Amino acid sequence: MGKKQTHRRNFRQQSHQESHANDEVSSILQGNPLVPTGEARWIDTNEGVVAICEELKAAKIFTFDTEFIGEESYFAKTCLIQVGTTNTVALIDPFAAKDLTPLYELLCDPTCTKVVHAGKQDFEPLLRLFGKPPANVFDTQLAAGLIGFPWPISLTKLIEALLNYDVGGHFTLTQWDDRPLTNRQIMYAADDVRYLLAVHTCILEKLDELGRVDWVVEECESLTSPKAFGFDLQASVKRICKNKNPRQKELLRIQALVAMRDSIAQQQNEPPRTVIPDDCITSLARKPADTPEQLAMMKGFPKQIAKNFGDDILQTISDAQELTPITLRKPQSIEKEAMTRQELDGLWSLFCAWCVGNELSCGLVANRATFTDWCLAVRENKQPADSPITSGWRSEIIAPFSDFIQGKEQLEFSRKGTFHAKAKG
Repeated sequence: MGKKQTHRRNFRQQSHQESHANDEVSSILQGNPLVPTGEARWIDTNEGVVAICEELKAAKIFTFDTEFIGEESYFAKTCLIQVGTTNTVALIDPFAAKDLTPLYELLCDPTCTKVVHAGKQDFEPLLRLFGKPPANVFDTQLAAGLIGFPWPISLTKLIEALLNYDVGGHFTLTQWDDRPLTNRQIMYAADDVRYLLAVHTCILEKLDELGRVDWVVEECESLTSPKAFGFDLQASVKRICKNKNPRQKELLRIQALVAMRDSIAQQQNEPPRTVIPDDCITSLARKPADTPEQLAMMKGFPKQIAKNFGDDILQTISDAQELTPITLRKPQSIEKEAMTRQELDGLWSLFCAWCVGNELSCGLVANRATFTDWCLAVRENKQPADSPITSGWRSEIIAPFSDFIQGKEQLEFSRKGTFHAKAKG
């Protein structure tokens, strides 16, 4: 069966063609003992997977990445798997090497360190197909945010900053499911793991200097927890509602429809947006349809979904009022006061500066909404309930700022070569 010619597929094809206008490949950084300089090995047999996994296990630390296409299905289609050590880079073709059990077992082995960059999506098939989460993961994107780099940061920019080397342009989208891959695709895929151990070493040295090695362990454990994977109803409903707070009746309908949409999408392995578009969900929440035929006549509603699931969708809407509503953040009335709004804006800017001055990415510590709820509670000498910035490593960076808000502490900012912030006491 041929590939669906969706808008995203067409865009991917266009991007692929533009990226391959010439087939030149960038050179490899020389002289760094942590950067393997040989050509990437192509592995397309089960025996090859076993052999490379034995090498990775012996190394005790290895790099891991995948290339996938995620816009055409519910579960992303893994098209290539990259692994590496200081001695080698290998590219595993999952279309040819069907038994990935040895690799999955190794990814779950706590005795081996897995170095990734923005690796959450790469691990999703592991939990789904193998039933276990990865163990002992070091994510360089997260770790970089804990030593002062912006979060999120691309691997290309991190390599340039830490290794003083430009790996050249990279693809935004390309056809990773094509075979054979081009020279540029192979080089780009290999570079995604080739430099990670060198980057890891640089970051680890800085983490140790700052006393934050435990921080990255905590953050990476959170990233790879089973709770981090799978369908997130709260986040999905929040995204559809945007910054609005619909009436409870409408919210419950949205909640029910989003959950049902995800269930259908999983069954059919289709992107949720193609099962029931967001606009159709909000329209049905405001004014439910009475029949499957009315669903089919709705602008943008897929007729085949109306035909196959119309009665179930209507029943889901009818039963929605029996659900327990999820909680969406509602701005507190005090936030609407002009002077309070201005003070919150100032404190947020100051908090961002406080993070930067302590070599942290503010975005990794808290978002604006979380900070605002915490800040309003602290101003009233209260402890905000279940705030993520009052536990773990975040509590260490937030404590002096809390004292500052309560008038117990002064903060000092200086710039002598680099920007610094500290509690004056």
